[in-house]
Amino acid sequence: MIIDVWADVAHLESYLAKLSLESALESALESATESDPQVVWHSFQTDRPSTYDAHRLLHLAAAHGRAEALRELMMKAFVTEQESPTDREVLLRLAGEANLDPADAERVLDSDEHGYDVRVDEATAAQIGFEAAPYLVIDRKYGVGGAQPMAVYLSALTYAREHADEEPEQREAAVCGGSCGSCGCGA
Repeated sequence: MIIDVWADVAHLESYLAKLSLESALESALESATESDPQVVWHSFQTDRPSTYDAHRLLHLAAAHGRAEALRELMMKAFVTEQESPTDREVLLRLAGEANLDPADAERVLDSDEHGYDVRVDEATAAQIGFEAAPYLVIDRKYGVGGAQPMAVYLSALTYAREHADEEPEQREAAVCGGSCGSCGCGA
């Protein structure tokens, strides 16, 4: 099972969703027979561009297997401790606490390195059609928007596991042709 999550690191609802999802995954693993679900985090800026550099550092951390640690440090600092996600010194301190090489973190902040990765994550979110974080997509078929209680995420995970062999329902284009994606016609 793959769970794609679009979230912002300086966003209360994204942090609450992270905590609820972690609890749901723990509960789901107790009753599951398959291997652990893979959670893939994607950049989403709720207040562009305030967390752009933070997301670029997260992509650097992912390349070194440290993204989970850095994401947790950032969310705590930005959401619960009200530190600024645009403060270079805060970003460098958090990168160091996550055991990233300080020279690598400075190089990213001094360039647009990993900017493409952030933009790809956001373009994918736009293509899927949601405009707010957090947003989860389970097995590339089932979406859950907003910060939800643990029970909602657990229910979604259970449903996805029970319907893993089914293809999602195909939807026809709307009367407008579905080209705009934002008309609210249900396409």
